[in-house]
Amino acid sequence: MIRKTLAVMAFGAASLLSQTALAQDHVVGSAELSARLTAAEAARQADRATVDRFLASPEARAAAAAVGADATRLRSGVATLADAELAELALRVDALQGDPVAGLDDDIKTLLIIFLIVAIVILVLQAVD
Repeated sequence: MIRKTLAVMAFGAASLLSQTALAQDHVVGSAELSARLTAAEAARQADRATVDRFLASPEARAAAAAVGADATRLRSGVATLADAELAELALRVDALQGDPVAGLDDDIKTLLIIFLIVAIVILVLQAVD
């Protein structure tokens, strides 16, 4: 009887210790969590600045007016976008502005800017609703 009790207690203690060890393997330390959050916020701010600079450009304002959108409202709506949407738009802006003379004439570049403005309008409208 004592052996059974000791065996049950030993098994219980072993299972508790193993669960605690497993739980600690999956816990992120506060310093690492803080670093990740800081990096995510910095990336979001950089993406937002990229999209904002694009929307402030004369080409983007003209393209927004061509599709009946207000560039100022779009700029304020960018803040409502999810991180993934904002990152995708920033990548597209960088790609469009990164190599402006890669064989694109002005008409094609204007069309690409209009398409990007339409994408921003759609995303901002979805985020607001």
